[in-house]
Amino acid sequence: MAVPNCEGTTTPHVVPNSSWFRMRNMLRRAWGRVRWKIAAIIAFTGTSAILIACLALAALNVVVRRESANVVAKQIQMFVQASRSVAPAILDQTGACRVSPMNSGGLKPLLAYTDEAFPRAETSLTIEGATGSQVLLPGTATRTVKHPDWVPETGFAGLVVDGGQIEIRDVLARQQSACNLTVIFSLPLGSDLAKRLSSAAGMEVTTVSPRPFRVHSPSQQVLSTIQRDFIPGISRSAAVVLTVRNWETGVTEDWVAYSVRPSYSNTFEDVARLGSQTANWVWLLAALSLTVLLLDAAGVWLSIRFGSEIATTVDDLSSAAHQIASGNFGWRTPVRSKDQLGDLSCNFNEMAIALEQLQKDEAARLRLDSELQIARSVQQYLYPHVAPVLRGATVSGRTLAARTIGGDLYDFFDLGPERIGILCADVSGKGIPAALMMANLQAVARAHFGDSIDGPAAPPAHFVEILNQQLAGRFGDNRYATLFWAEYDAHTSVLTYVNAGHPSPILRYSTGEIERLNSVGVPVGMFANTRYTAKTLNMRPGSRLVIFTDGLTDAENAAGEDFGDERLIEFCSNIAAGMNAKGVADRLMQAVAEWSGGRERFDDTTVVVLGVGALPGNP
Repeated sequence: MAVPNCEGTTTPHVVPNSSWFRMRNMLRRAWGRVRWKIAAIIAFTGTSAILIACLALAALNVVVRRESANVVAKQIQMFVQASRSVAPAILDQTGACRVSPMNSGGLKPLLAYTDEAFPRAETSLTIEGATGSQVLLPGTATRTVKHPDWVPETGFAGLVVDGGQIEIRDVLARQQSACNLTVIFSLPLGSDLAKRLSSAAGMEVTTVSPRPFRVHSPSQQVLSTIQRDFIPGISRSAAVVLTVRNWETGVTEDWVAYSVRPSYSNTFEDVARLGSQTANWVWLLAALSLTVLLLDAAGVWLSIRFGSEIATTVDDLSSAAHQIASGNFGWRTPVRSKDQLGDLSCNFNEMAIALEQLQKDEAARLRLDSELQIARSVQQYLYPHVAPVLRGATVSGRTLAARTIGGDLYDFFDLGPERIGILCADVSGKGIPAALMMANLQAVARAHFGDSIDGPAAPPAHFVEILNQQLAGRFGDNRYATLFWAEYDAHTSVLTYVNAGHPSPILRYSTGEIERLNSVGVPVGMFANTRYTAKTLNMRPGSRLVIFTDGLTDAENAAGEDFGDERLIEFCSNIAAGMNAKGVADRLMQAVAEWSGGRERFDDTTVVVLGVGALPGNP
């Protein structure tokens, strides 16, 4: 079985037979609520902001740790630059190749300064002459350092690793007289230098066992890397990585010499004091950051508030729509704000008011339709249901209202033995006003013949004048009726008629000749003192008189063409001999209906036919 959904389509009906189906349907209904979608958007936005803040803090932590290590590395490079002057100064104070430099008066102060400026430093002076090699300055050098081949002739000053120990080493060789002088200055990166680095950098620098630095060490774990470098406040120190030369091979390598514990406060103070005065932009940046956080918090609060308003409004509108769908058009949704949501609620209430009024109008229309149907049934009783029986003649009529009730009238009056009166009228307008005027016209006509039962009836012209006087001004100055009144005597086959503005009836003789009974007066009801003239003609055997209203000739087809007088005359000319009045009326109404093809009619249509039988032996 398929059930319709809100989009108008159908979906298969699934009967939940397990907890999984019930849970799925419950989640689907829950997610269908607007408030949950808004909550998901707020959660997603808040989570995104938190993730961005965490990434910013992690990046800041990495920058602070790397910058702290770089500060220590730069301090070490400053010691390297300071050591470059030691070897040249010693060579400058060295005398002849045979003289012991220890006796030089200028060398002692220099060595004393070196011991004070570079604690734990070692200095050696080697003299190579004709008599062999001699190592001097034994008071400062505790070990013999070999001079490798990769050291250039101009000397070397920098960081080296020798036997697993990282040192600042300055090597300089010079040829003087008959000997070669070589000075090697070495300063190990130990605890004494760490104290000086801590004092200079303002951070805690500690010694570690020197080791090569590898970024992707096999033993390195992802979690430990995150804890060491990305999470702020972790107590583990940052490694100070130095680029050094292998003393034996001369190859450049990266080694970890020290570890430093970052100082966030010192880092920010250093950043804030760039230049000669405090950098105000740092505090401005902090203020802007705080402003952004406050705006973000305000945005979340506004999102929650507006989301709640939207969800509440949607719930109210959903409940109101359900009430209206069930037929409660008096339901109104509360207006909770003066913004667009409030306008939406107001517009919905206006729609509900319009629907309620439409419902009332529809109920009134249904009552009116019911009353009109009753009026239509009543009006049908106003038309003759049984045609008069005449010797040698037949009479019949048909009418079709453009609306539920119409303003066309036809009626037959008994004027005595073998005499009848034929009334065909078309009241101006349509609908209820025309129907009321038509009923009044018929009532006046019937009343006139009722008053003349005991005496002779008024002549045809005088009868029409009476109807005109009764109708003139009764229904307003612009209300009138075209009218055709005829009196037929079957004994003499004489037809006396008055045409008061009515479409000219068509009289067809048995010979095929066509005659039009033209109007001899204005419609009744226009002028009270109008006088009318009656005309008389002899209805030959086999002749037929077709009386009609203008609704017949004005009937349009799909192309907008009228049925017209020519087609009506052609129809009358082709009437089969021997067809009685009823058959002619039915065939003519059918022909007009086929011409219209179901198109809406704009005027009432009425046909009255009087047919005179042919004499025996005549067609």
